[in-house]
Amino acid sequence: MQKWEMKETFTFPKQLGNVQENSKIVVEPKWHEEISEDSVVVRGIYVVKGNIQFDHVAREDEIEEGIYIEHMDIEKDHGYFEYALPFSVDFPNDDIEAVSLRINDIKVEPNNGYCSCSWAVHCDVEKKVQAIVEVEEPAPVEEIVVEKPVEEVQPRLQAEKEVESTQMAQTVPHELDFLEQLADAYSRVQIQLKK
Repeated sequence: MQKWEMKETFTFPKQLGNVQENSKIVVEPKWHEEISEDSVVVRGIYVVKGNIQFDHVAREDEIEEGIYIEHMDIEKDHGYFEYALPFSVDFPNDDIEAVSLRINDIKVEPNNGYCSCSWAVHCDVEKKVQAIVEVEEPAPVEEIVVEKPVEEVQPRLQAEKEVESTQMAQTVPHELDFLEQLADAYSRVQIQLKK
């Protein structure tokens, strides 16, 4: 896990007055990864959403440091704004599969017409898992030989042969009669083939 701190100063129009203690911000990272053979580049933005409380006592001087937020949604003594801060982080590619970012420790320090905001960025890097597969050798196959008594097989074969010869004796005259009738119905033609 990698960690880094971000700090940014936001300034506001002088007619809104000074920033008060009840001011809050939320920071949401939005990013995408570009993975190459050598490196992983994470590019994106920090979306800063601020709900800032003002005292509405106009200041005389304009503050020149920090990011000037000109457009805000004002409701009573609170102003709401959103601002996007771009970022880019480069890591060496040590079999990195995915990168995730999260934000915590957000602090807002009001100071007259501006506020200093800070937050911690936690970057979790997920590496590729090398799968180790164990191949189990198959168990040796045992050959099983079943022996049947020869005496039982022989009488069956003899009995089957006797039944077949009896059936053939009964069907042969009928089949021969049919073949003779076929021969009588057709005439024989002899054709000579030339070589």
